Formats: sequence, C-alpha cells, structure tokens
Amino acid sequence: MPDLGRVAILTPYLPSSRPGGVEVFTTELAAALGGARIFAPTREASSASGALSHLGLEQPVRALGPAHAFREAHRHQPFDIVISNGLCGWPLSLSPFAGPAVQVYHFTFAGLARKALPRGDRLTTGRVTGFFDRLAGTGKTVVAVSESVRREVSALYGHQARVLPNGVDMDLFRRTERDEARDSIGLPRGPPVGLFVGRSEHAKGFDFVQTVAQARKDVLFACVSAPAPAPSNVRFFTDVPHDRMPRFYSAADFLLLPSRYEGFNLSLLEALACDLPTVTSAEAYPFGDGPPRLATVVEPLTRDGLLQAIQGVLERGRPENLRERIVQEYSLDAFRRRWVELVRGLVAGQS
Repeated sequence: MPDLGRVAILTPYLPSSRPGGVEVFTTELAAALGGARIFAPTREASSASGALSHLGLEQPVRALGPAHAFREAHRHQPFDIVISNGLCGWPLSLSPFAGPAVQVYHFTFAGLARKALPRGDRLTTGRVTGFFDRLAGTGKTVVAVSESVRREVSALYGHQARVLPNGVDMDLFRRTERDEARDSIGLPRGPPVGLFVGRSEHAKGFDFVQTVAQARKDVLFACVSAPAPAPSNVRFFTDVPHDRMPRFYSAADFLLLPSRYEGFNLSLLEALACDLPTVTSAEAYPFGDGPPRLATVVEPLTRDGLLQAIQGVLERGRPENLRERIVQEYSLDAFRRRWVELVRGLVAGQS
C-alpha cells in the first residue's frame, strides 16, 4: 500500500453491497489510497433532508454531516489530505482545510439541469443546488472524471480541472459463458437480451427503454433498476450486488445506455470489460471527441435511431476485443496510479 499519510474522503452516499457509480468510485479510491477513511451522511440524515428537495437544498444540507464528522475526527487525529465528492466539498470551501483539498466532479448539477431535467426542476437544481456545486470546487484542486465533465466545470463554474477517468476491476468484470450466466440469473436462453443498468428515470433515458421494448417484442430487456411501468418483455432486477453484475453483462447481447446526461457511466466500462457491445447516446459516451470506437453512438437520440443501432449490433454479434481496447487506460491499476501520483504530489508539496 502507498504511504500517503492520512487521507479522508467525503462522499454523499454510503458505500454498500449494492452500490451506484459514486459508491463504487469511493470504495475503489479508498482502497487505492491505502485505506482512506470515508465520511458519508448517516441514513437518518439522508431521510431527514428529503423534505428540502423541492427547494434544491436537500443535498447541500446533507453534505453538512460528513464535513462536521471529518472536522471532529481531524481535530483528534489530523489528516494530511481531504478528497470531497460532489456537493460534499462546499462546507470545506467556507471553512477551508489547512492542508491540500481535492474536489471530484462526477457531473455538474448545472449541466444536469440544462440537459436532462423537466422544466419544473431546472431552476432549483441548476441555480440553487448548482450554486453549492460550484462552491464545492472553490480553493481546491479540482478533478473531473471525464473530458466532458471537465469542459462543464470550466464553462459553468469557472474552475480549472484535470481529468482522472474512472477505472474498472478487470479481475471481477470479465466475460463468462452466456447460457451459464443466463441460467444463474433466471433468464431464458433463447431470445436476444438487451441490458439496461441505472435508475428508471427521464435523465437516464428510461422512456427510450420503454418505447424500444414496445417496438422489439422479440428482445427481452433485463433492467437492473427499480421497477417502473413497462411492456411485458421488460424484466426488472433490484438490489443486485455489485459482484453479481458480470453475470448480467455476460448474459446480455447488448447494453442499452440512452442517457440524456452522464459524467462517466461505470456500467459502460463494466460492459466493455465483459466484451459486451453498447448502444449509447452521445451524452453517455465519455471517450473523447473522435469517431466512436468503443460503442455504437446514436445521435440525435431517437427511438428509431436506437432501434436501427440495436439491429446492427444483433446482426454483428459480440466483438472479441473490446476488453483489450480499455485495459491500459481504464483498468483499476491505471486508476490507482493516477490517484496515488496526484495525492503523493499534493501531500509532498505541503511538507
């Protein structure tokens, strides 16, 4: 393990056995930095702040708990560096930490509001929550998880950021035999299977999943998501542990990622590590501005465009070299090297 001193990580979500993208990132980052201490809101605090959501203040208020817990722990045994995720950084901007502080943007609330939220939610999310989101990066070393997020952080918040992309556990996420994978999760062997991973909401493009499934009754759509109204050929899987997800990627014929807005979707990396082709929106494709090599990108995002792309993927079948294309840049080893280098440099600069 690298000797980086005492590292604190502030995060808006408690890591769990059934994590989302930020929780996976936090767990991997803590391990990469030699067992950093994680500070997150308590479940009680998360529930209590829900009443403030219509004002755009739910998440800013929830960020107060981790910041307070961090300061109490720091008072008893000082930390050498603090890393904050998303809105958890804003309290540290009002009362700055004496050592190096890093702010990680997985997306921006201002960008989310502009691109993916219904009209009624844009003001509170984009202006109110966005104000605290911008404040979170003030006075810190700013990190963005993708080039698109870096551009937003600069254009919308005025922060200069460096890009440290997400990584995927290549040992855990690898392709296994399709029929065996389908048997293990209860999917039939016969029909083609499309996989959707994410929240069943407008921002994630779940309405496209519904309309595409309605048009392709011959395809079974497996959704690792909360249940929502959908055609009969859609099956929902909830509370799936992260270490079982390779079975879903191995069982499917394609990943459907029709998001209206993303920072860097981890399910895309996980699918690629399992050699699963992906049909995605341009907003969800994080791999630079050149011609897409790692997925079929549908732009503009329409139902017919998605249907055409899905047909093409089913006709071509699974490629065999997607995993090889990402292993150097997006493995956990690469993720660890980048973060250790950053933290070591910042801590050394204070000594």
